[in-house]
Amino acid sequence: MLQITEQIAQQLVEFVSGETGYNMIVCDRDGVIIGDRAKERFGVRHDGAARIMRGEADSIAISKAEAERSGGRMREGYNIVIRVDGERIGTFGIAGQLEIVTPIAKIASAVIAARIKESRHLALISEVAGEISRSVEQTVAAIENIYAGSEALTAANAAVTRAVSATEAKIQDTSQMLDFILDVADMTGLLGLNAAIIAAQAGQHGRGFSVVADEIRKLGKNSSASVDKITEILEQIQSGIAEVSAISEKTAITSEQQFRATQQIARDIANIKKSVDTLATMVQNGD
Repeated sequence: MLQITEQIAQQLVEFVSGETGYNMIVCDRDGVIIGDRAKERFGVRHDGAARIMRGEADSIAISKAEAERSGGRMREGYNIVIRVDGERIGTFGIAGQLEIVTPIAKIASAVIAARIKESRHLALISEVAGEISRSVEQTVAAIENIYAGSEALTAANAAVTRAVSATEAKIQDTSQMLDFILDVADMTGLLGLNAAIIAAQAGQHGRGFSVVADEIRKLGKNSSASVDKITEILEQIQSGIAEVSAISEKTAITSEQQFRATQQIARDIANIKKSVDTLATMVQNGD
């Protein structure tokens, strides 16, 4: 519900009376004086204002003759309703010659109504600015979480890259060891072949050694087959690592882009909040 505050009422009374030199009052919805140039009747219920607020009239004019007949109970002057969007919110009264003070009262009533509407609009702006500010704060918090997530993702990608590099190095070491084992297998095969030749030359006496020679050749063949199988598996692992590395690289690029975009959004949000806070301060100060 709209209402005239004592502060606004007294400010306007002092301003208008200062410009015109006439005594004047402003009353609230109950016809009680809340603005008085003389500062002597605050809190007093004004009968004419009460009648206007009850809807019995929009204005009351007291002529000089009526004031004289009242024996000092009334003074010549004019009281008029103050309306905002059709709603009666108070009255404005001014003492003096009717032909002079009537237009002053009408203008003052319109000025007070405009000031009340302005105050209402400023209050709404302040409320909206507050809601925007709170929303911006929540957005900033969300952006900070995304920002932290981007940093964590970047760190995770870096860790994956390091792990991939270390794994590739281990595979290279393993490949070198397999090459060595393959050389040993070849040498074992040759050793088994030579042993078989010697066993054959020994005839009956080389039968037992022939069995040993066969086992040595089998060992060489099995070692060579195992090396081939391990090499195949390592190649598959290397292929998988290469895919992981490519994905990690793409993820790192995306993460970096997201990180930079998040920084820009955070700066934009900060600028919006600064503007909203400035607006709220201007509204509060009445600028």
